Amino acid sequence: MKRGGVFLLLLLSGLAAAAPEISFEEEEGEGRQIAATVVVGDGVLASVAVLGTDPSQARIGEGEGAQFLPLVIRDEVSRLTLLKVPEGVEVGEAIERGASVSLEAGDAVYLDPEDLTRVSRVVSWENKYGETVLPLSLMRVHHPGEKVPLPGTPLFDKQGRLVALCHQGAPEFGLGTYALPVEAIARVEKDLKSSGEFVSSWIGIRMDVKHPVLSIMSVRPESPAAAAGILKGDILLAVGEREVQTYADAVNALYYLVNGEETMVRVLRGTQPIEMTVVPEVSPPVVPIPEPEEE
Repeated sequence: MKRGGVFLLLLLSGLAAAAPEISFEEEEGEGRQIAATVVVGDGVLASVAVLGTDPSQARIGEGEGAQFLPLVIRDEVSRLTLLKVPEGVEVGEAIERGASVSLEAGDAVYLDPEDLTRVSRVVSWENKYGETVLPLSLMRVHHPGEKVPLPGTPLFDKQGRLVALCHQGAPEFGLGTYALPVEAIARVEKDLKSSGEFVSSWIGIRMDVKHPVLSIMSVRPESPAAAAGILKGDILLAVGEREVQTYADAVNALYYLVNGEETMVRVLRGTQPIEMTVVPEVSPPVVPIPEPEEE
């Protein structure tokens, strides 16, 4: 087994398999889609169940020897899926995690940290799909070889630390994939520890996607932002450790808010930078506006 648990060792019917693939049942039809996995906790695997697959129906192995992988938690936004290793199956140690936030275009990442001659490259950070702002930013990565990596395939830095999981292919980009930042795993794990399910959190500010300045257009009364002292007209500069300059930056930073976890928010008020501590809450449900009754 390679160092740091980079590859898994699973004992299935007495056979050892390195870096196993798993499959997710398709939501429509009888097929299954293949994905890769990586150890991120004690007996916990991380993968990506792309759109159109059922994260609760994961299997490892084929045919009659396939075993069900119980769902631990999933994030419907990112499709990040954590799965429990079944009894009788042994896995390696959890992989050490690095950080993706400092990765820039041109930086190297690796499918195999023990073969640094085969380099994948970060091309860009993607926060839009067409004109639609994504709920969190993804890396776009170009890979060597002749085959696009499976969803859930881990990407490492030079030190062998996990920095991202391949998400889905970018077919217009050769052997490209989008990649989910490793920080999303920690985000999901926090909800796993506190409530057992992923919940979106909220502080109660509204911004305008078309406005060239990241100005706060309104603050909802009795919201966490209002309690912290954030005002209409403040210009948002940072949420937690993430600096923001655009609407898409802000959406990405707000994705990482965790219910009840104190978060620093920095704004510019006039010419004065101000830092405030905000305690996010679970996002309130959207209440549809009733249609007027016909007279």
